[in-house]
Amino acid sequence: MRLGAVARALTVDRSPEASRPEALFAEAARLGLAELELPTRGWDQPGSDFVERVRDLMHRHNVAVSVNWGDDFFANGGEQPTDRFADFTERLCRPLGARTVGVVSPVHAGRWKRTPALAEQQERIAAALSRLAPVAEAGGVRLAVENHADYRGHELAVILERVDSAAVGAKLDTGNALAAVEDPADAARALAPFAFATHVKDVRVEAEPWGRKAEVPETALIPGGLLVMLEVGLGQGHVDFDAVLAILAEAPHWSDLVLTIEEGPQTIEASVAYAREHFAPYFRSSTGHTPPEGHA
Repeated sequence: MRLGAVARALTVDRSPEASRPEALFAEAARLGLAELELPTRGWDQPGSDFVERVRDLMHRHNVAVSVNWGDDFFANGGEQPTDRFADFTERLCRPLGARTVGVVSPVHAGRWKRTPALAEQQERIAAALSRLAPVAEAGGVRLAVENHADYRGHELAVILERVDSAAVGAKLDTGNALAAVEDPADAARALAPFAFATHVKDVRVEAEPWGRKAEVPETALIPGGLLVMLEVGLGQGHVDFDAVLAILAEAPHWSDLVLTIEEGPQTIEASVAYAREHFAPYFRSSTGHTPPEGHA
């Protein structure tokens, strides 16, 4: 395993300069990260030199990239267009060596919606991903579908089993599991066989915060909030990373997984330090480090 981060964790301020690839790569390198989950908006605009700039930054800083792509998979279903995704893989992923492409369901909070029914969501999204699977395989990339505060792990696994493609798997988000009222370890068990990617996120759960005003941060005091979930630095919340990592270490793709930290820039330095100390037994080094006994 290697350590990475999403772009917003590396955006040191709200200025446009801080969001440029040059600033993101410099911050990733300063933190010693192996990979950056890179936003690609505008990459295909006429006259854009985005791919060339990023390729140069990758070599200069020795930082790899993963990327994301999106479409309305539910609306498209079995009529999912493929040309735009094929162009994305050929003109952006291939030149950058980006093998993992993250995607999410467009039906946000899907399992909680009364309509469309969960079974219909699963069927239509699986049909769309089945159209994209051979394109991903031909392009040398793998689609990683995130549990995006929409489905529990076993519900997303149903979609992946229907697609039944080596080029379509999961991006396990440890914090988002809690938003589906699911233990992150349960999500890991369901998605580990499919996991190509991760979002390593910690969340603190505050139950009935209005009855405990003196005990909770002000950000938890959402009017009418019965259960409030706050994104916090690694090790400060309720995600049992020991349990999650032990499960992932038994998964078929564990040696290729990047632990991608997803949080804000205020806590990223402490979270990187936490990950280096507490996740150390699970990292694969360039010298061929093997996992601890029991996690081979």
